Amino acid sequence: MTSSDIEVEAKQKAADALQFIDSLELDQPEMRYVPPGLALQEEESAAVVAGSIVAFTDGLNGQQKSDVLNSTLLAQLAANKKFDRDENTKKWYDYYRSVLEQVGWVVPSFSFAKLTVAGSRFTVDRAVIALLQAIATPGEISVAKAAIESLKSLQDKDRRVVLFESNAHSDKLGNFQIAACGVSSGDTVVMKIGMFYFSTTERVTRVLFFSFPRSSTTMQQARQTMTLNEDVYAQVRDAVIKKLGDKASQFIDDLEI
Repeated sequence: MTSSDIEVEAKQKAADALQFIDSLELDQPEMRYVPPGLALQEEESAAVVAGSIVAFTDGLNGQQKSDVLNSTLLAQLAANKKFDRDENTKKWYDYYRSVLEQVGWVVPSFSFAKLTVAGSRFTVDRAVIALLQAIATPGEISVAKAAIESLKSLQDKDRRVVLFESNAHSDKLGNFQIAACGVSSGDTVVMKIGMFYFSTTERVTRVLFFSFPRSSTTMQQARQTMTLNEDVYAQVRDAVIKKLGDKASQFIDDLEI
């Protein structure tokens, strides 16, 4: 393949991605609240992104953080529009992944496995960290833990708690993600993500800290390492921002860590 062929192929991929983004339908927000400005400076930080918690090490700049937040929100809202995130979870995740791939994320295939725990009851916060420890660096684990602890410290009526809980689960079904982002030696954005979905017999309140009954809960988990091709994303960044409109301010909010 000649350099001219490669250039033509790259332009076609960018055109296809822009057309794909333009054709997306996003779930309509029910919450109307404008959060304070996000901490996008180059330091450790974290945010609630609809039904996800995303934590950043101190190696990412503001543009990289914004790209992660916007692209993962786009994927969630587009998947929400296509499939019920609690009732049709496998198809939801397939579409979530396809949206991320279209905008520039390199997403290896992932498969879910049943979470097995000891004891009669368990909490998910510990399972999240155990899952991420297999793929994340100590720094990434540290910011993920800090983000979870920050969420735990908030009151039930805090806007960030309501935002995450209302997107992460219904009464007895749930689907949420916890991600830790850093940069590789080549300054490539890398996201280590834990994905969970569940059904249980008791009404869930604060999902990460709820005491689930092991005998009557089925919880599936998956983990994956994703990288962002920033050359590709740069070509669709404005289209993603335009498609999200004011949904970014409605569905993303800072967590202090």
